[in-house]
Amino acid sequence: MARAQAFDYLHNMRFHVSAVDQYIPLSTGNAQAGFSAVTIPEASVETVEYREGQYLYTRKYPGHVTFNNITMSRGVAVKDTTLWEWMSTVIRGDAEYRTELQIKHYHRADTLPGATTPAAENLNLTVPAKTYTVHQAFPVRCKPSSDLDATDSAVSISELEIAYEYMDM
Repeated sequence: MARAQAFDYLHNMRFHVSAVDQYIPLSTGNAQAGFSAVTIPEASVETVEYREGQYLYTRKYPGHVTFNNITMSRGVAVKDTTLWEWMSTVIRGDAEYRTELQIKHYHRADTLPGATTPAAENLNLTVPAKTYTVHQAFPVRCKPSSDLDATDSAVSISELEIAYEYMDM
């Protein structure tokens, strides 16, 4: 039986992050991790201005392309050190640490009026609506847990910031 959307904890989990290379320890076994928030890759083009001879105005040309880092967040699990293990590999430099990450965004189909299938069952997990692939990715910042506060009752969140060289969509 399908859960009601109001009580469906996975209702907003419409994406999947996976590493193409199996040696990246995003989780035990199949190199996948469950993240509650992932920023989408973003590209920016630098503007280069050039003043030519007798022109009254400055000409503008596209310059270098830069990509913003991706930040991924997830709840802290007991005895789970996989994100820190990957960061440690970068710090030590003793093994291959670059990988290709895929962020797959799935679409939940809306339930049409009079339809018998609830919207909670309409999540198509076979064909993603979009797939973002970032190449030569590696961690640049790892926060294994939230700051410790005895008066706070919130779930502890770990964060991982990923740098990459280029992306495909």
